[in-house]
Amino acid sequence: MITFIVVGAVGLVLLLASIVVGDLLDLFDVGDGLVSGVALGAALSIFGLAGLVTTQAGLDPVWTYVLSVVVAAAALVLVQLFVRRVTRRESGGHWSPVGFVGTTTEATTPSGGEVRLDDVRELERRLAVSDEPIARGVRVRVVAEAGPRVRVEAVAPDDAEGDRR
Repeated sequence: MITFIVVGAVGLVLLLASIVVGDLLDLFDVGDGLVSGVALGAALSIFGLAGLVTTQAGLDPVWTYVLSVVVAAAALVLVQLFVRRVTRRESGGHWSPVGFVGTTTEATTPSGGEVRLDDVRELERRLAVSDEPIARGVRVRVVAEAGPRVRVEAVAPDDAEGDRR
């Protein structure tokens, strides 16, 4: 039972801090941009709550963990979908990030990577790919968009002057 209390408390702290301060996963460079601190905090809190409720109901410990994980996973998906919907609505709809510049937050290769773009409409990091490997911390420009993923290329420091913002 102590496990559920500790995990639920950590989730509640993460949830509240992510709401008040901003996404903590970005501050500590945790996560891959697919999930927000709000969604993760909510899922951990719900895991703890579900574990306490099922423990008090007298379920076998195995079923308690199974049900808690299932409920927490469902909460994670639902809250993340809601966060993305709110973020999209706040931004005024979809726009093309082609031409935006930013910085790689993870090394970017043809198979994947991650960038943070320097535009006020870009609230979260984006998954990215590049034709050539690009190290972490390099300035890049978006050359194409494919759903939530962008294709980037490295830019020379003096080339970043003409940023599209």
